[in-house]
Amino acid sequence: MDLQLGDKLVFISGSTKGIGRAIAETMLAEGAHVIINGRHDLTDLVKELSAKGLVSGVSGDLSDPGQSERICAEIDAIGDLDILINNVGIFSPTPFADIDDRAWQQFFDANVMTTVRLCRHYFPAMLNRSFGRIINIASEAGARGLESMIHYSMTKGAQLVIGRGLANLTKGSGNNVTVNSVLPGPTLTDGVENWLKESAAGQNKSEAEFVAEFFSETEPDSLLQRFIKPQEIADVVAFIASPLSSAVNGSSIRAEGGLVKTIL
Repeated sequence: MDLQLGDKLVFISGSTKGIGRAIAETMLAEGAHVIINGRHDLTDLVKELSAKGLVSGVSGDLSDPGQSERICAEIDAIGDLDILINNVGIFSPTPFADIDDRAWQQFFDANVMTTVRLCRHYFPAMLNRSFGRIINIASEAGARGLESMIHYSMTKGAQLVIGRGLANLTKGSGNNVTVNSVLPGPTLTDGVENWLKESAAGQNKSEAEFVAEFFSETEPDSLLQRFIKPQEIADVVAFIASPLSSAVNGSSIRAEGGLVKTIL
């Protein structure tokens, strides 16, 4: 299927590894001009990904208002942005009583305000040009409220509300501008893969045994009963980002392996 992304300019926040990088590589494979982002120097990664297509890099910490403004200016210098994918974020399992005010603010700045600032900058321009896609990479935690990460869950729930609220403002655009959220479940990112290897070794188990036990005991509601591959999330995002997805707007699209049991 041709996703018609060949002439689109895409920015993916937090795209040096994990889900963000998988999305970047998928968009490049579809012929899009991709702008990647990370906090550190991107020269080597841009060079590596350039073998796959047209890629630019804009480094900086989007949780910092000043750097966010500078990043937007650098993106604008490249061209008119067609697709914004809000992927950057942080997470950390922490008992609720141990989450102090500083941690709450840190998570809000990193996971919510990064989304708010980028949307505030690009959403009006998309409406004016009568085309745009905004996709928030949220989490099933935003729908379930994980007791092990209540602060993280709060920020992901906020992304869902931001996405729906902005989608309401696209009414009358002919759905040439859409705003949606994708909700991944437990995904085998680099960090999770390292944790998996260390945990399995520490318990003298094979990785397969550890994963089976993890899902049977910790995530028994998962229908997939395995970790999701970053590419599986990227494939969902690529369709939602495409001009073919105009009927999908204001949605919270679950790609969480069946963890959330509600129908709607």
